[in-house]
Amino acid sequence: MHIRLGVVAALAVIAAAPAMAAPADGFGAFWPKFVAAAAKDDKPALAAMTALGPGLGDDGASFAKFHADHLGAAARRCLAKAKPVRDVDPQGGVNYSAFCGEIIYGFSKNAGAWKLTDLGAND
Repeated sequence: MHIRLGVVAALAVIAAAPAMAAPADGFGAFWPKFVAAAAKDDKPALAAMTALGPGLGDDGASFAKFHADHLGAAARRCLAKAKPVRDVDPQGGVNYSAFCGEIIYGFSKNAGAWKLTDLGAND
């Protein structure tokens, strides 16, 4: 009887404790949409969630070329399973990285919305 009361009391304390909340930076809402678009190879959605620019090669490449070079089937499968890692830069900017083989896919806010903004070598 005492053990059961102890278990009930412990469960009550755990339930009353504040849950470990995810950061309220909006990435938690963005990521499942990105993964779903990648899984379906929804090119218009992926294009809308990608900010071509210096971090993704500022050579004037189109999204179609970027997709062919960096969002092929293997990369999309990997991204669907990836667990993004949150980081805060020295200026306080938040970004996330998803590691897929030799490539790190970087996500940051661009014009107020989360986007794929960088690629880097996973060294």
